Amino acid sequence: MMQDYQQELTQIKNLLRENPEGMSVTDIAKALGKNKNTTGRYLDILLISGQVDMRTYGMAKVFTLSQRVPLSAMLGYSKDLILVLDRESRIIEINDNFSALLHLMRKDAIGKNIAYLKSPEVDVREFISTLSALNSQESERLVSFRIKDAGERIFKQKSIPSVFDDGAKGLTIILSDVTEEILREREIREREEQFRMMAENIQDGLLIFENDNCTFVNRRVAEITGYTFEELWAMDPIATIAAPEDRKKMEAIHELRRKPAPGVTEFQGRIRRKDGVYRDVYLRITSLKHEETWFTFVIMTDITELRAKDAALFESEQRFRMMAENIQDILFIIENDQLVYSNRRLSEITGYTQEELRTKNPKDLITPEENQQIEELYKKSLGGVEPAQFRSRLRCKNGESRHVFGHINSVRYGGTISTYITMTDVTEFAQREQDLQNRIIALEKSSCSTDL
Repeated sequence: MMQDYQQELTQIKNLLRENPEGMSVTDIAKALGKNKNTTGRYLDILLISGQVDMRTYGMAKVFTLSQRVPLSAMLGYSKDLILVLDRESRIIEINDNFSALLHLMRKDAIGKNIAYLKSPEVDVREFISTLSALNSQESERLVSFRIKDAGERIFKQKSIPSVFDDGAKGLTIILSDVTEEILREREIREREEQFRMMAENIQDGLLIFENDNCTFVNRRVAEITGYTFEELWAMDPIATIAAPEDRKKMEAIHELRRKPAPGVTEFQGRIRRKDGVYRDVYLRITSLKHEETWFTFVIMTDITELRAKDAALFESEQRFRMMAENIQDILFIIENDQLVYSNRRLSEITGYTQEELRTKNPKDLITPEENQQIEELYKKSLGGVEPAQFRSRLRCKNGESRHVFGHINSVRYGGTISTYITMTDVTEFAQREQDLQNRIIALEKSSCSTDL
């Protein structure tokens, strides 16, 4: 039994204390008057329990007294939480920090099996579940304590199999508070996840470079370029996808990655997809420095369809303008009471130049007595009334008046009301009509004179 060896073990420790340079098994056996085998067993017990250290010099083994810090000192001065269990999982030591966390007096914990440990303020079930079995090797894990009115505290738990002075085995548990570190890591992970969700769901491509190395591309870049993520990681995306005619333009992006500049830099250019199809893109590049790392963000917008729509709209506007400028009728377009267009036919009929017409109110071209009629028709058309017709006279620059026959029609597009006014010059027809009317009157007068 271990108790039977205590005298011999104490004698060996006293010998080593008197010989700090160390002693061999032979030297110790001679000093004790024991044989080497018996002395070797005593030394094994002291070595296993950590009370002596051994160094090997060739074939010789030299033993010295272990320079250990007493457990009581470690428990008192350590900032960590320390708990020592015996092989039956009974608590044999607990430091003040651990007792304070559990809101327990030391005397209420010592001697109690850890499975029955309860705290009035702390949920210790997770911690106890990690101690269900003693391991022969050191282990580390994270363990959480739920503290009433204080929330969660997280510790790094280190379990160290231990051997006590009497050779019995146990377990030393050291808990280091890592709450702030873990919560900070969680916050970073949450932010990274939020960023990733945003980056993967925007309709623009996003590339991130760190010191000129591409470290992130979202799925939209893969959709726009036709390359897989693996292919994009293996190449320089911007240099590879740039259309040949735009490669020099794209070199500016490489320069910005090598020498980042503040603010936003914008480019428009073309890229060539993996399948050879060309796409028009709009690029915005921003840079920022964090510690020693330059981050460059490239946002890529596919504007192929938009440019096609713009081209179609431009072509449509050109066709409209060609038609409007070549018809023989006058055309006004008024949007929300503002004259936005008049064709050259108005200039030809009135004699005013386009510049002069832009400074005039259309009402100034209508004879005063007919202005009110056209104004009423205009207001009615804004209310959704069917297209209206009118007759009027235009006042020309040379003082003459031209007879016109017109139409007014208004159409609403969203919040804009566009009114189209067309006028046909019917002066010659009106003149012939007036001449005919004059001849009829003259004939009627002549007929009346003959009857008399």
